[in-house]
Amino acid sequence: PAEGFAEAAMRLVSGRAPRGLAGEHFRNGPGWFRYADSATGHWFDGDGFVQRFAIADGAARHSGKFVDTPKRRLEQREQRIVMPGFGTRGDNRAAIENPDSLNAANTSVIIVGDELWALWEGGSPTRLDPRSLETFGVQPLRADLAHMPFTAHQKVEPSGRIWNLGVYGDRCIVWRLAANGAVEDAQLIQLPSRSYVHDWAVSERPLIIPLQPWIHDRMTAPMVDGYSWHGDRPFQVLVLDKNDYSNRRIYELPAMFFFHTGDAWEDADGAIRFDLCASANADFVTRQARSMISEEAGQTPSAELVLATLHADGRAELQRSGVRGEFPQTDRRRQGQARDLVVVANDREVSTLELMNWRTGEASRFNFGAEHMVQEHLFVAKPGRSAERESWLIGATLNVRERATELHVFDAANVADGPLATWRSPYRAP
Repeated sequence: PAEGFAEAAMRLVSGRAPRGLAGEHFRNGPGWFRYADSATGHWFDGDGFVQRFAIADGAARHSGKFVDTPKRRLEQREQRIVMPGFGTRGDNRAAIENPDSLNAANTSVIIVGDELWALWEGGSPTRLDPRSLETFGVQPLRADLAHMPFTAHQKVEPSGRIWNLGVYGDRCIVWRLAANGAVEDAQLIQLPSRSYVHDWAVSERPLIIPLQPWIHDRMTAPMVDGYSWHGDRPFQVLVLDKNDYSNRRIYELPAMFFFHTGDAWEDADGAIRFDLCASANADFVTRQARSMISEEAGQTPSAELVLATLHADGRAELQRSGVRGEFPQTDRRRQGQARDLVVVANDREVSTLELMNWRTGEASRFNFGAEHMVQEHLFVAKPGRSAERESWLIGATLNVRERATELHVFDAANVADGPLATWRSPYRAP
């Protein structure tokens, strides 16, 4: 449907809901890519589709709605792709007043106060009602900073304080927001390069900005064509003191490409550690993410989960796990604090969910089977429990064979045993 799906019951197809599990799980992602005679040029440019899974009394319900952005309203009216994007050229009917004219609101969501914000890295948050998923509109964070970039990978401290970046070229806004979304501080800093920055990390004291050698070195349309891979350059990591951005250090690692980090922490000796999913080059973003829309053949290997360590003496090193996948997730109660576990999803070579323990070096995996496309699973604390493994992992897959969206609940201590419960929707959500 053009607007989405009204709330519907999901059918329990295996297991049963764990006692004490109740709440809401929200997802966002690009979900609309084509009209009869036109399509986006890149996976990243699809219209945002927000999903809500509600669990109560052992049952699950699903609803989903496209974010009502100016971009989507125009293209629904024209019944064709009009607006330019990251990998889409657009056409002369595009009505562009500011960056939020292009805002697809399609990458992530965050609860802020009593609202749900849909995020897109090139502009402002878009405000939604978390119950109905109705769109309220774009939320300027501050009047004098309206339409400035606000990435889709914010970091939330255990206190509720929100950190984020807004990157454009070799400059970057560092945002600091209160838990209710009020801007506490916004400062402009200079970056060492015009690197593509999609995700980053925050520890208790430093801000960690990874700068890969995929560099925006020419202005052209679409934007993705203005980036070049420079494999002869190092992967840099800029570390800033939270209390003084002029107090900065730069570390260097071998060239690699990444989209997503897990989280960061500091050891007693001052070393900073953060995990990320790394690839040898930018082939996925430049080639495969386009072929996914054009339906041409071609696939790149999935990324590998690695752990970067930045030592106090300036050395940097990388620990490889052998675990393949993307969208690393950690226990958010421990944001910026020491922890062992990270979970990744892999739907390229094999449809798996894999939990890595950096302390023991052991990994536990569950294979969903070839008919599933696996999405990231989040840690949810069991009531009254505090350890990382005393959590559930909750997330969705697209069951291609059944043409349905499924919701799964795992015990983080026994991922290989499979889901404790699986619910299936009566339709396939995009």
